[in-house]
Amino acid sequence: MPKRKNTSIKEYTLKSGKKRYMFQIYLGTNSNGKRIITRRRGFKSYAEAETVFNKLAQVKPDNFVKQKQIKVSELWKMWFNNYKDTVKGSTANKTEINYKAHVAPYFGNNYIDRIQVKDLQKWADKLATELVKYRDVLFIMRSLYEYGMRLGYVADNELSRIIIPKKTTRKRRDTEHNFYSKEELDTFLEVAKEVNIRVYAYFKLLSSTGLRKGEALALTWKDIDLINNTISVNKTISFGIGNKQVVNTPKTKQSKRIVPLSANLKQVLLDYRKSEKILSDKLFHTIAGNYVSLSKPTQWLSEVYAKDHKINEKFAKENKLDENYVLNKDLRHITLHRFRHTFTTLLIENTNVKPKTVQMLLGHANIQMTLDIYTHVNNKNKEDAISSISQLNI
Repeated sequence: MPKRKNTSIKEYTLKSGKKRYMFQIYLGTNSNGKRIITRRRGFKSYAEAETVFNKLAQVKPDNFVKQKQIKVSELWKMWFNNYKDTVKGSTANKTEINYKAHVAPYFGNNYIDRIQVKDLQKWADKLATELVKYRDVLFIMRSLYEYGMRLGYVADNELSRIIIPKKTTRKRRDTEHNFYSKEELDTFLEVAKEVNIRVYAYFKLLSSTGLRKGEALALTWKDIDLINNTISVNKTISFGIGNKQVVNTPKTKQSKRIVPLSANLKQVLLDYRKSEKILSDKLFHTIAGNYVSLSKPTQWLSEVYAKDHKINEKFAKENKLDENYVLNKDLRHITLHRFRHTFTTLLIENTNVKPKTVQMLLGHANIQMTLDIYTHVNNKNKEDAISSISQLNI
């Protein structure tokens, strides 16, 4: 057995007969004249106890932090109470949801100074397999450590010692093809019209302007300029703290914008307004005249796909076609946000629009975001590339 030089580290025996190690260390006198003495016990090996002893020996008396002062859940409440007033309600709400789902179950009941780096590493690695935006969750834990350090509850930010996963291993959704061609969009809108004119008007609006779902739901008739043929995007519907629906400012400063109102969309909106039995200053509203729920568009989307299936099923039955016809002919399903992608893709494919113009229409904070998200190579791009290279004759 190697010689053990540190006589401050003592061995003791548990009732179970297992050996453990402990020590007491004097750090000096702090600026208030208080002698700082601390004890540690429960180490499974001499080496483990020696590592902690040596680390504590480097701590100045005024920088000493007592053990087990506050749990992560308690520190979270203090931090979040300040944080929520510095960001939008929707951002605070997402942060709170992330904490409850991905931080609290793992570390909520732990004293923050007792969490080991190896446990943080395992947690971060696991997050990267489950979430695309796993760094948003790591941000919460990093913030709790920083806040805890300022208040004297923890000496170091242990999260800074882990290796942050560079890339999520979670399989991403197919965003490359998660949009409609012009033919598919036309078919979708025809089916939407069969559901009802409100659903048709909403999806016509999304696919003709590239508005986000919350921006479209927040529109009032005052935002529609029928003289100058423009739409003013100046607010959005989002979920605030406690998952309560609120009317908020747009996502970013650039999201507050004016977008063109096409002649086709203008006529659809006029027809929609004429059809309304209950008048309201809001485009999309409840019977009481309030904004509809943010979850309503997802319901409308499901109704369109259900209607499409019934139409195809009826056609197949009337023409005595195989039941597989319905499956083959049903509209391809895309997510709600991808109507924004559809608008952008069709705009780029069918016009000479410049990236800066696309950025302005979509309300992106920077041009790189526009290029990163909406520049993709589709079949037409590939064919153009092949044709261009062939013309080079090299």
